[in-house]
Amino acid sequence: MVLEVHGAAVSEPERFVPLLRFMDSLGSPHPAHVWLQENREDPDAMVPPPVEGRMRPLVTGPWRMSDVDLAGRALLAAHLEAGDLGPNVRRFDPAGHRRRAMTQVARLWGESADWLTKVFEVSEAAIAEPDLFGHLVDVMDRAGRPTAAWTRLGSIRDEQRVLGLVPVTGRFRTLVLDPPWNEDNVSTASGHDYAQMSIDQIRALPVGQWADDDAHLYLWFTSNILPLIPQLLEAWGFEHKALHTWVKETADPERNDPKLGLGRYYRNTTEFFVFATRGTRSALPRRMATLSTPTHHRWPTTGLRNSEKPEGFYELVRACSYGPFGEAFQRQARPDFINLYQEAGPVGIAAQ
Repeated sequence: MVLEVHGAAVSEPERFVPLLRFMDSLGSPHPAHVWLQENREDPDAMVPPPVEGRMRPLVTGPWRMSDVDLAGRALLAAHLEAGDLGPNVRRFDPAGHRRRAMTQVARLWGESADWLTKVFEVSEAAIAEPDLFGHLVDVMDRAGRPTAAWTRLGSIRDEQRVLGLVPVTGRFRTLVLDPPWNEDNVSTASGHDYAQMSIDQIRALPVGQWADDDAHLYLWFTSNILPLIPQLLEAWGFEHKALHTWVKETADPERNDPKLGLGRYYRNTTEFFVFATRGTRSALPRRMATLSTPTHHRWPTTGLRNSEKPEGFYELVRACSYGPFGEAFQRQARPDFINLYQEAGPVGIAAQ
C-alpha cells in the first residue's frame, strides 16, 4: 500500500504528493490507499485537506450507522492484523494500538474514535439484548449519528439497574437528595445517560420515612427546576432556609474560569442546592461552622463524573449538619453517607 501511494505521487506529483503527507499525518497507509483506489481514475480528484481540525471524510456518500458498524469492524480488524504501528506497540501497549487504529478508521468518515466507539457499542448491545436495545439501531440510522442512541443506551441500562433497587429502612437526621431530574433544557443527544424521574415520581420518594422528626435536608437541582422546589419541600414536610450556588470551576478557582455546561437559552455554569429543615431548632441547634460558611461555592469539576458532586459539598454537610447521613441517588460511595437505595432489601439502618 505504501509503495502504491508512493508510486502514484511519483507519476502524478501535482495530484498525489499531498497524499504522501496525508498518509504521514495519519501514521497509516490504509486511508490514503482507500482514497487512491476510489479516486485515481478521476482527473479532477484532489486529496482533501483537514478542515477546521477535522479530517474531511475519505469515504463519501450517505452511510447508515449500521453499515458503518459493519465496515468499521472489518477495517479495524485489518488495521490490527496489519500491525502498521509496529510490533513493539502491539506487544507492549495493545490498548494503545487499538485506540490508534480506531482513530485511523474513524477518520475515513471524518470522525473521531469516540464516535466510532459509540456506533460499535449501540450495535453490540442490540445484538446481545435485542428486546431491550434492538430499536436503538433504527434510532441511530435515522439520526445519521450515534450520539442520541448511545445516550439512550446508557439510560435504559440504568433503568434496569434501578428496577432492582429498594429503599432502606431507617431514619436520618440529615438527608442529601440529588434526583435524576427529567430536564427539558437539553436535547436527547446532549442529555444524561442515566434513568430520569418525573416530578411526580420525585415527589413520591419516601422522604418522610427517611427523615427524623427533626432533620436537615440538602436538595440538589438545576436552574430550570427552581419553580418546582417549593412544592416538593411542602410535600415532604420541610421548610426552606437557604439557597446555595455551586460555581463549576474547571480547575484552579483563582482563575475564575467556570465550566460551560448545556442549556437551550444560556450555557449553565452553576448548580444549586437548597438547605431545608423540619422539626424544632432546639433539637438540631445551629452548628458553629455555619457562621463562616458562605452560600456560594467555587468547587472545581476536575475528575468528577456526570452529575457527581464535589467532595467540598460533603465536607460542608458534615460540618454544618448532624449524622447519621442518608443519601439518595448516590454517585460515589462514602462510608458515613448511607445509600438510601440498595440492591438487596430492605436494609435496616439504625439512626444514632
